[in-house]
Amino acid sequence: MNKKILIAGIGNLLFSDEGVGVHAVKELSTREFGDNIEVIEVGTATFDLPRLMEKKDKVVIVDAILSDDPPGSVLRLTPDDLRSGAARTLTSMHQFGVQEALATADHMGITAEVVVLGLVPKDYRTPSTQLTPELTRALPALIKAILAEMDPET
Repeated sequence: MNKKILIAGIGNLLFSDEGVGVHAVKELSTREFGDNIEVIEVGTATFDLPRLMEKKDKVVIVDAILSDDPPGSVLRLTPDDLRSGAARTLTSMHQFGVQEALATADHMGITAEVVVLGLVPKDYRTPSTQLTPELTRALPALIKAILAEMDPET
């Protein structure tokens, strides 16, 4: 049985590395996947995330993740990691954060497995539609991590 998988790219393309999730799904959208995999550019509309998660077996949220790791580090977090404060996504800059979206999904009875993948940003405050060189170099590693999450055996 093919798992129904959602890959949701989150971020603001107008603030450099803050847009890494959107850059990643734009790259993925050029590839062919089975009907069971949906790749969506959520951008800053994270309020829509719980609705998009409905009827999915697995959800991979792609976003910039703040941590003490060097810029460009690939991180994989669970909702428990976010709740514990181990790291945080940059969605607080959006209209509705990832943590709020996941709490709403819980209230809606959505039981999808959720993974948050992302890169540690170097610059997420400077207006720019381009990723920093560090994140540009790290984007292929993030894409590889996302593709690994699509494997139905994971």
